[in-house]
Amino acid sequence: MYGKLYTFFSTKIVFIIVLCIFELGSIICAAAPNSTTLIVGRAIAGLGAGGMFPGATLILVYSAPLERRPALLGIVTGMSAVASLAGPFVGGVFADRVTWRWCFIINVPLGVIAVIVVFFFVKTPVDPSYRTWSTMKKFSQARLPEMLVVAASLVCLILALQWGGAIYPWSDGRVIALLVVFAVLLVLFISSQLYFSSARAVPDSILRQRSIWSAAVFAICMAGAMFISVTYLPIYFQAIKGSSALSSGINVMPLILGFLVMTTLSGVITNITGYCNISLIICPILSSIGAGLITTFAVDTPSREWIGYQALLGFGVGFGLQQPLIVAQSVLEEKDVPLGIALMTLSQMLGGAVFVAVAQNVFQNDLVKGVVAAIPGFNASKLLNEGATSFSTLFTPEQIQVVLPVYSNVIDSVFRIVTGLCAASVIGALATEWRSTKKNVSSSAAKIENATAH
Repeated sequence: MYGKLYTFFSTKIVFIIVLCIFELGSIICAAAPNSTTLIVGRAIAGLGAGGMFPGATLILVYSAPLERRPALLGIVTGMSAVASLAGPFVGGVFADRVTWRWCFIINVPLGVIAVIVVFFFVKTPVDPSYRTWSTMKKFSQARLPEMLVVAASLVCLILALQWGGAIYPWSDGRVIALLVVFAVLLVLFISSQLYFSSARAVPDSILRQRSIWSAAVFAICMAGAMFISVTYLPIYFQAIKGSSALSSGINVMPLILGFLVMTTLSGVITNITGYCNISLIICPILSSIGAGLITTFAVDTPSREWIGYQALLGFGVGFGLQQPLIVAQSVLEEKDVPLGIALMTLSQMLGGAVFVAVAQNVFQNDLVKGVVAAIPGFNASKLLNEGATSFSTLFTPEQIQVVLPVYSNVIDSVFRIVTGLCAASVIGALATEWRSTKKNVSSSAAKIENATAH
């Protein structure tokens, strides 16, 4: 939806509105008197957050020619890595030392600064093709109904993945109903896109691009691998190594720092060579090796190994995670770039949401089965109600020696999913066309001059 809005309206104005929606949601969360209000605030904040990264990327698009964007986009993506590293620390300090409400209050001053900077220093053009359109027509073209169908189908899928085998048996009517509704809604959406051109959320000019769908497959797999890693590596350190929530964040630094370094380096490589395919191909190789090595983690894995293996995974993911955004800019016409970038961002978020749910299902099922097999008669429901830091308190000293290897093996099973996703991303990497980012330099410069004029 935001891809359409960024196409029809001024990117600057839409981005400022997006920031304000996010700020409103954060304020509601910070002031929430109960869980219901907090959930509503989170939904509103999510509505704004959905347009933030595509908007930031488009501002970069309008601020630099195509051949300079890979390195700059590497810096922007690197900032996401810094945020991933700093966020848990800051949130943990707020929750422990002040109040959890500051986890949302902190967004307000940061958002105000962002709005001020964008308002005074950013200039973006409006496509002349849409200037004569009425506001109502522009909003109608955002295809909100179709997007709601997609959202509803994904909610059903994720709930089914979270519940199946863990909370309810896979044969339970609720799980089956969720999977059926997911499939029906997805088929309805795909059918509408194929047979009703007036209802298409994605235009033919994008649908016909092989590289777009290849990059989307790559983005889904690689983002899924990254999200699972940053979710379950801290759990390993908390449950197996006995780290606190805060110190487990420190232990994951090799992954984040490796990602940060290679994100920037891959942008420089693309800048020099003009092709993002090199990074797309290196990414699955390094990341699948790193993830595969992490599947060997055990209770007594030494620090030199868990540091090195994490760094290798971070190097691999950092090489390729942002490259689908470059692909969208290099193969699409300028008018389709906003929607292409939004599609890549959607693919990344989709990969994270779906595969984290898959990993959660595997984790819960394997953990319950393993612990019950190791300690017959143990109340397995306690495992799902306690956090990783409280895991050891559920067992006697004798039991914990039996259970820790089981927990470690379950984490290894989760990282087999990561390994598979990293390896599968090579399909998207190899299917992506070799298009130079150094083409049409003059047209990019003209576009920037046009943006400045407006």
